[in-house]
Amino acid sequence: MNFEFDMTIWDVLDELSESPGTSTLAPMWECLDAELEKLPLEAQLSTAALAFSQIADILKFRAEVLLQDTRDRNSLLGPIISTDLFAGLVRTTMHLDLDDLIEPETPQTFKPHGPHQFSYSTESGDSVVAPVEKANVLAMLDEVTTLEDVRNLASDEDVEKWQSA
Repeated sequence: MNFEFDMTIWDVLDELSESPGTSTLAPMWECLDAELEKLPLEAQLSTAALAFSQIADILKFRAEVLLQDTRDRNSLLGPIISTDLFAGLVRTTMHLDLDDLIEPETPQTFKPHGPHQFSYSTESGDSVVAPVEKANVLAMLDEVTTLEDVRNLASDEDVEKWQSA
C-alpha cells in the first residue's frame, strides 16, 4: 500500500477499510501520530477516538476472517462456501421464448355443401328417428366389411366427395 505524505488519517483509514484482511497498520500509526501533533489537546482526543473506532472495525473484520478460516479448516463437514461465490458460475433460472419459432395458425375454412338428396319423403310429422335395438346395430356393423358396405350405410351421401374434400 502506497501512502503519500499529503494524505490525512481518514484517507489512510479509507484505504485500509477497502482491503482490511491484507493491509498493514504501520503506515496508519505513523500518519495518525503526525496528524495528532498538529492538533490541540481536545481535537487530538476526538480525532484519536474516531480513528480508534475505525481501526477497531478493521481489526474486528480481520479477526472474523481468521476465525472463519480456522472453523473451516477444523470442520468435519469441510469448508462452508457461500452461495454468492457461485453467483456468476451457476445458472439457477432460465427463460426461453419460442414464440418467434411458432408459425401463425392458419384459419380453417369450410366449403358450404348443398342440400341433402334423401330418397325418402320428408313430409311434416314424418320422422326418420326411431329407437333401434342394440342387437340390430351390432348385426348391422358385423355386415360392414367393404367400402361398398360403408356406402350403403351412408345412404344417398357421396362418400368419395367427402373423402376428397
